[in-house]
Amino acid sequence: MIGRLSGVLAALDDNLALVDVNGVGYDVVIPARLRNRVSVGDPIVLHTHLSVVNDVQQLYGFESIVDRMVFRKLLGVNRLGPKSAAALCSELSGHEIARAIDARDHRTLTVAQGIGAKAAESIVFALREDVSKWGLSSDGTDSKSDAGSLSNASAASQAIAALRQLGFQRHEAEDAIAQAFEDGLGVGDLIQRALRLIGTKV
Repeated sequence: MIGRLSGVLAALDDNLALVDVNGVGYDVVIPARLRNRVSVGDPIVLHTHLSVVNDVQQLYGFESIVDRMVFRKLLGVNRLGPKSAAALCSELSGHEIARAIDARDHRTLTVAQGIGAKAAESIVFALREDVSKWGLSSDGTDSKSDAGSLSNASAASQAIAALRQLGFQRHEAEDAIAQAFEDGLGVGDLIQRALRLIGTKV
């Protein structure tokens, strides 16, 4: 299964992105939130999910592991297919969806096209007892790998700044540093580990 793509945005047609990875093009459905911020020619890193419905395969791509994880949780809701789950992830981040579910906030979930009141109620009912186990803190960060908290630490903040200077977008840098972070790890080692996670050779 394809779990991540790192390449260049070769074409963009509505929410369908063509990602060129070393000469191979992958069609990936991306959220509108991301589509509105990228342009053809931009480097792009996507955490992907391969959906197979009636023998039709489609890749869905997300900016962060959290967004992909929430998308996968949504797929477990009865009668909620990948298109509806993707529509919700287009309008709201994974953290926002999790907060709405935890607060039993059905109305927020209806912001997405195709998600009516009944569908929103089904999502909340199916996931409300599970959302506390997802490891997401209430302030919109991943409590298991809290990029926001890491940025307050000297080594992490310096490493994030270095990745930004190398051309990576902030969310890419923070996500990689959050995953690579380990107490006592120096800035140089942290950067090297993060680059390996991103898939970049130095």
